Amino acid sequence: MRTLLTLTCGMVLATAGFAKAQLTTTEVTTTTTPAVRRVSQILGSSVQLQGNVYGKVEDIVLDDNGSISYLVVGTGNQVVMMPWHAGTVNYGQRVVTYDVAPQALQPLLFERTVYPNVSDQQFITRMGRVFPARRVIRQDTIRTGGPGGTVVEETDVVKVKPNGRVIIKEKLRD
Repeated sequence: MRTLLTLTCGMVLATAGFAKAQLTTTEVTTTTTPAVRRVSQILGSSVQLQGNVYGKVEDIVLDDNGSISYLVVGTGNQVVMMPWHAGTVNYGQRVVTYDVAPQALQPLLFERTVYPNVSDQQFITRMGRVFPARRVIRQDTIRTGGPGGTVVEETDVVKVKPNGRVIIKEKLRD
């Protein structure tokens, strides 16, 4: 009888311990995947200039490295190439927004069958007038001249050359 009681108590304790272990050893694994952006999310997107609809993305121009350089935007019977880096994309709404007036794009319009030479100096100059390569960089983001160099302040307007050289152009005005 004593053996049976010992055996029963042992089984009850083992079962209770096993059940408790099952309750406390739940393992949860979460994984996050980076957003994948496809060209089809951009083609056909609406393009807005200063909040007004201007046209639709009809094509994309890539550079020699395979990165997007320009969006080809159709407006009426003509198209315009707009720098990818100057726009803000809302993938959910399929809208690309540029902070430029439609009148500023007039010198950049061309016929659908005749694309401009993007390496032509005249094209580069016109594009630079409409879309200056300026951007505000946070103070903790960049330091010119390497360690110990000049810290770029939040109000600095800078130009970043293709070779990585940073030129501080002017202070932003409030």
